[in-house]
Amino acid sequence: MVKRFRRMSESDINTIVADLDRWALGELGSKLTWAMLEERFGFSRQSLQAKSEIKAAYDNAKRSLSGGLVKSKDQATKEAKELQIEVERLKAELEAYKCKEKQWLRRWQQIAFHVRQKGMQMDSVDKILPEGVELPSHRDTSQILRPFDKEIPPSGRR
Repeated sequence: MVKRFRRMSESDINTIVADLDRWALGELGSKLTWAMLEERFGFSRQSLQAKSEIKAAYDNAKRSLSGGLVKSKDQATKEAKELQIEVERLKAELEAYKCKEKQWLRRWQQIAFHVRQKGMQMDSVDKILPEGVELPSHRDTSQILRPFDKEIPPSGRR
């Protein structure tokens, strides 16, 4: 049995090209074949391919779909959920770092206060180490800084 196809008008061409552009964006799915276009629009593959605008739009849509730029709705939904989980994790991590930074800043303010109380200048404390001198270990540093962990007393200013 032979199918009978109708003639293609300029508005048909514009409609088909517009749909192919939507297909390239993934709005109409992630699979595209000439057979699907035949069924959707009622024109033969040969007549669709004969129109340069349609052929160019089809090739563009196929490139977009095969390049992995377009995903199915299930893939996109799954990816969006994974990305949302990642965003939430990163927000929590950022908050933890902000809290640590606040504690770190507070500790250095305390150290600066105590250095000033002893009559020392920061530029004499913050010097480059002499050649051959090693930094104290993490444990030793913690013991050295432990006296500075107390609260900063009020300055008397208002």
